[in-house]
Amino acid sequence: MTRNLLFSLMLWLLEVILVASFVSDRWTRELQRAEDQMMIGYFGAVKESQISHTAQRWFDRLFVTTGIRESVFRYFIPTERERQMSKGFEDVGRNDLFPFIESRLNVLWDTIFQMIKRLTTACIWLPYLATALLPFVVDGLVRRKISQTNFDYPSPMAHRYSLYLILGALYLLLVSLTLPFPIPPQAVPVGVFVVAYAVNVLLANTQKRV
Repeated sequence: MTRNLLFSLMLWLLEVILVASFVSDRWTRELQRAEDQMMIGYFGAVKESQISHTAQRWFDRLFVTTGIRESVFRYFIPTERERQMSKGFEDVGRNDLFPFIESRLNVLWDTIFQMIKRLTTACIWLPYLATALLPFVVDGLVRRKISQTNFDYPSPMAHRYSLYLILGALYLLLVSLTLPFPIPPQAVPVGVFVVAYAVNVLLANTQKRV
């Protein structure tokens, strides 16, 4: 399990690196506009504005006010003062290398901001998670209790694959935070329903205890 978790995290980090390396900054801006329009159409302009404000506040608190964002740019891109101090190298990479690096860093930070915004959007559905999950949990426990009183046997295959489905849904949620494509806001409640159903099957097919 630990090996699979590390492998999944490595795949996710690879996705982030590929997005930062090959996706254009123009594409990320268009992605943000398209996703904003989806959210306005689903939640309304007021709610979308609240989500954007919350995401921007968290982004600024984590990366701007702490100086992390500026430090990353300064680490990879020399300032004009540093250029003038490097005699004979003042114009090296000025018009090609460093503008390219700057565009990659812009894509990286845009991706991080979009990840925070998607996570903020997902948190809106947290109050509904318990409401959706509770009936499935109760039904799964009742079905398991019934199977303990008769000759029904739980299905190890159903138990195993429902667990895989839960882990897969959670991993897809992680991956979707940084996907370079617009994610509709309806994806979260659909994922919640899938997880709730998988939990129901998992509990109903848990092995009997003696």
